[in-house]
Amino acid sequence: MEKTCFINSLTFQFEAAARIFYAFACQKFEMDAKNKISLDEYAVLEMIVLYPHLNNAGISKALIRDVGAIDKIISKLIKKKYIVDVKQNKSEIKVKYYELTRNGERLYLDCAPQNDKMLAVLAKFISEKELLQFTKTLLKIRNIVLSLNC
Repeated sequence: MEKTCFINSLTFQFEAAARIFYAFACQKFEMDAKNKISLDEYAVLEMIVLYPHLNNAGISKALIRDVGAIDKIISKLIKKKYIVDVKQNKSEIKVKYYELTRNGERLYLDCAPQNDKMLAVLAKFISEKELLQFTKTLLKIRNIVLSLNC
């Protein structure tokens, strides 16, 4: 029974910390980005920049979000004229990829330093060594859990 309580407690602590940090990060990011774009929209923009070969499903998998949520974000980004859809595949298969418009590129470059600001906030409370170890631990946990879900 104690193990179950520990796991539940650990799960709760991960969830609580993630929600608190995510809410803080969203608020700070949107303030710094002057409400032009949300943190979720920026994450999709960054995926398009770093991995231009990904379609909706690939972006969804990489960001660990459901495809419907990614579709909504992509629609918003297209409506705001930050991205356009590009069909690189000339065959009958309707696979869409995306690329940034000039406005999207400018916005991406303007917002990219916000990640450094978030890291600077953390660095006030956590040493670089602790942050690196924490990140490695989170990635290890993520990979273990993903491998169990196969």
